[in-house]
Amino acid sequence: ATVEPIAMLVREVAGPRAAVAVLVPPGASPHTFEPKPSDVAKLAGAALVVEAGAGLDGWLRALLAATSPAPARLTLVDVAGVDPLPAAAHADGDGGGRHGRVDPHVWLDPIRVRDALVPALVAQLAALDPAQRAAYEAAGRDFQERLGALDAELRAALAGRGRRFVAFHAAWRYFAQRYGLEEVGVVEEAPGEEPTPRELAALVGRARAAGVPAILVEPQLSPRVARAIAAEFGATTVLVDPNGDPSDPARDGYAELLRWNAAAFARALGSAP
Repeated sequence: ATVEPIAMLVREVAGPRAAVAVLVPPGASPHTFEPKPSDVAKLAGAALVVEAGAGLDGWLRALLAATSPAPARLTLVDVAGVDPLPAAAHADGDGGGRHGRVDPHVWLDPIRVRDALVPALVAQLAALDPAQRAAYEAAGRDFQERLGALDAELRAALAGRGRRFVAFHAAWRYFAQRYGLEEVGVVEEAPGEEPTPRELAALVGRARAAGVPAILVEPQLSPRVARAIAAEFGATTVLVDPNGDPSDPARDGYAELLRWNAAAFARALGSAP
């Protein structure tokens, strides 16, 4: 897998029947990741590589070109039924960012995971390992049941909270769509793409008008700019994490990661008006 949250999904379906390695190390951003020669060796021994797509892990293309034989490849945003969202939501940005036209953070919607990604993972793993098809299918069904329960749990955690938020990084649109939240704006459409003074002023104005109580920041990205912007409209910053961390039991599995983020959103959103 290119990133940890995708590896979490693969592990749920593969179980002990596959060893799952992650190319982007914990704490690093996939947007700024630079592969090493050792990553080619990882791919050379793989039967399958699973990527987000839409430019999040665009560096994978060069790695695969250097790998022979290349593993099978599954791109999550291209899976049937994902219904990908556009990468840009606000007209005062340049729109594209590094992701191109599609938002790659599809794993942050547990229902898209349940209904589209799990069946695709089951099919891909079963095609590569037909003798274990029944085991992959059973694991997939079990995971799908748990995802339905997780969705209900997250919905309850966000009930009675505000609906509007500002994020430092445009990672939360699938999560927001699923749970009826409104992204008022983002500081950076893609990491490293700093907004212009005009764009910042427009964001501060929208956030102040919407009464947004906090900006969502991420452990992989510097919070310095977000804190300065939050001070402009009397907000705080709250840590969220789209990627997870295998060294933190609160974020080392898929359900754990989404519960952790729902709790963070509940803090950031404040009480419903």
